[in-house]
Amino acid sequence: MKRTNHFDRRHEVRLPQSLEVTVSELPQLGSTEDPGVCAVKARVQNISHHGVCLITSSPIEKSSLIRCEIPVGDAPLLIATLMQVRWTRKQVAPPESFISGLEALL
Repeated sequence: MKRTNHFDRRHEVRLPQSLEVTVSELPQLGSTEDPGVCAVKARVQNISHHGVCLITSSPIEKSSLIRCEIPVGDAPLLIATLMQVRWTRKQVAPPESFISGLEALL
């Protein structure tokens, strides 16, 4: 029986990128707590039609809703999009960082 790996399950082409983006975790629906939303810088590792793979210095909680602001070339503007964290894992190589897969919702 042939084993499938993570890459065999991909349905879309990933394009390598190196973009600095700003991400902000949004509060859960119905939450009465103030999450103290703060913007965090992250780096896009790759991008596809339906999402991005991000590198961050701290983990992002799975299933979190994220506002992601993506730069467009050298233009002084950012495209804001709503994304959901599908998975996060710790990187093995130093310095300590985390890699997360985000799915675009809008």
